[in-house]
Amino acid sequence: MDTRADRLSEAVRDHPLVIEERTGHRCVAGAHSYLADGRVVCWVLPSDAQTHDPSLGHAVDAELARQPVPPSVQARWGATVAGERDRFWDLWCATEVLAKLADTPMVVLARRGPVTESPVSRSGVEVHWLVRRVDDVVVAHGMSWAT
Repeated sequence: MDTRADRLSEAVRDHPLVIEERTGHRCVAGAHSYLADGRVVCWVLPSDAQTHDPSLGHAVDAELARQPVPPSVQARWGATVAGERDRFWDLWCATEVLAKLADTPMVVLARRGPVTESPVSRSGVEVHWLVRRVDDVVVAHGMSWAT
């Protein structure tokens, strides 16, 4: 059975990211995230990649893996991240993907705490997400479907 989680995994496998300098990036159809060092992360998922049970959307969020964790957010998220920089950025990026796909301001989600499991439902959508490392970048990919 082809699950939505499988569809997300296949999309990540079959449609690689582009990580490059923002000034040279000319894509208009991709999902984007911008890194603090001036690079852009782009994930293009062609519309024909979804044939049955088409997703409503896809999103990507990325952060530099070695940057410091903002103390105010770490304090708010408390035991969920427990001082683990890697876990913090994984959950931050996953929560950002939810914010993008559920059209919910990140500040609202950050106050509630991070998303910790996939899928997650908010604002009429079910969001499946996965996090991985690409060199020095933490990347969360997500796809959403109507609930």
